[in-house]
Amino acid sequence: MHFDPNTGEKIMDPGDEIQNTAAQAAAPAADAAQQATAQTADAVNQAAAQAAAAQAAAQAQAQQAQQGAADAAQQAQQAYAQAAQPQFQAAPGVPQDNNVKKGLPIGAVIGIAAAVLVVIVAVVVLAMKNLGGKVTLVNTLINAYDGEYLTDASKDFKVDPFGDFTYTVEGEVEDVEFNVSIASNGGSHTRSAYATVTYSGFTADFTGYIDEKQIKAACPVLGDYVFLYDYSNDKNDGYIVEMIEDAGVDIEDFNAIIGFLNDNSDLAKKFYEKNIDYFKDIANDLDFKKTGAKETFTVNGKSVSCKEYQAVITEDLLVGWIEGYQKLWDDFYKENSDDFEVIEDLAGVDIDLDDMFDEMIDELDDMDDLAISIFSKGATAACIRVSDEDNMIEVLFQGGDYLAQNLEINYDFDGDDGTLLTVEGTTKGDVQTTTIEMEEMDYEMEYSYNRKTGEFSMTCEAYGREMYNLEATIEIGKNEIKYTYETLEVYGEDMPFDSLVITFSTKADIKEPKKGEEIDLGNMDEDELEDLAMDIMEELEDNDDLMELMEDFEDLMWYFY
Repeated sequence: MHFDPNTGEKIMDPGDEIQNTAAQAAAPAADAAQQATAQTADAVNQAAAQAAAAQAAAQAQAQQAQQGAADAAQQAQQAYAQAAQPQFQAAPGVPQDNNVKKGLPIGAVIGIAAAVLVVIVAVVVLAMKNLGGKVTLVNTLINAYDGEYLTDASKDFKVDPFGDFTYTVEGEVEDVEFNVSIASNGGSHTRSAYATVTYSGFTADFTGYIDEKQIKAACPVLGDYVFLYDYSNDKNDGYIVEMIEDAGVDIEDFNAIIGFLNDNSDLAKKFYEKNIDYFKDIANDLDFKKTGAKETFTVNGKSVSCKEYQAVITEDLLVGWIEGYQKLWDDFYKENSDDFEVIEDLAGVDIDLDDMFDEMIDELDDMDDLAISIFSKGATAACIRVSDEDNMIEVLFQGGDYLAQNLEINYDFDGDDGTLLTVEGTTKGDVQTTTIEMEEMDYEMEYSYNRKTGEFSMTCEAYGREMYNLEATIEIGKNEIKYTYETLEVYGEDMPFDSLVITFSTKADIKEPKKGEEIDLGNMDEDELEDLAMDIMEELEDNDDLMELMEDFEDLMWYFY
């Protein structure tokens, strides 16, 4: 598929399919905004970032494309680290400070930072709501990744952030097989965590489980027990209760916090939905109008004359948005004040929402008006620009086999201008390759995907040093995405995986501890707990296979030093 630069119409090539993927269309701009606001005042960053994050979550299509595979690689490394308890060291020669080069006045551009994130939210929301003629302006963003192979492959994969899911990491390293699984059933508020390690025919496993009444856990190598704590029972009176209350926490409050964190009453879900509705209303405040101005941009190698459609964000408007968002948080805090107070006591922190939001608003004092412009010809938008009197950041869609295959993000902050990020892509048959560069950070990432075989590869360098290199096969279905890794290198070192498979499913595979002697931890006295501890120690000391496994793990840990 390509675009006619004169009419703005899409011209479909044989085999191309059209999908609507608004969230992914916003991804390059979101990445750019993240870099552009790296040193911006914390308060404004938090306000705008929360807006972008909440809306992005509503549109997300699970572990998409390039970012999904990179995250999965990192999570795989972490999963193995938890199983073997290795200690990773920072790679020598890699700077720990990832800020852009000295001299770039990013920190001074508070209004620009906020506006870039706001426009991403607004454009995606407008696309969702189909607001009459405004849809023409955002159609390009909705369809900016039409023809991108990973987008096409994952169009039917949908994720409810508060629905059912199972996340699994399984593999083998140095003759040790491992499987880690986390699952959640949103409707029943039932969650489970399961891990198993097998070595030389010996298997050790652990199962954790929680529902709306109780927590269960079992680890057979500790004995034939199922450990139980009933947090719905305020009559627990064992030694554990004494220890909790001696720490200054009332047992009823402690039990209530467990239910709160498990979201037994769908508190988080309801708050999330209110956030989404609020940011939809914010989008309605943005009134894009024709200015009569025109500018010429390059799309698919040809000059395209585009009309400007502009909305203006004033200080009063942005303050109003922040104050409205503060009310959402105030209401949520008041509704759950008892739980928050206990959490504050346990964490040793004091949550002061008024101070936090007041600081955000203070940062906007005497802010210049911000203009958000979309330059469009027909159904093709070539540029999004956010600017005030002295500063500007813009996203240029330069086209290709899909509109966002090639793009640039440029800035001009108080006369210091340059290119923040570039994306270059090519399509050869069933393979698409994309290169992302950020010159300020000496950063380059390249990934490719074969839509026929599912083969995926990615390399990433920063500050002149290779960060990671991976090769995998991605299988995408309606209810599942699976990554099977062939190669995984971190800082030039091969990770010692003989096999590694990471799976995300939209079905809940809940695992409950198997039957055994039930140990009611909430009602055991001190003597009973001491006797139980002694029995477990004897069980461990008599387990020769477990001791051998622990020794081998200790030897394996040295691989990572």
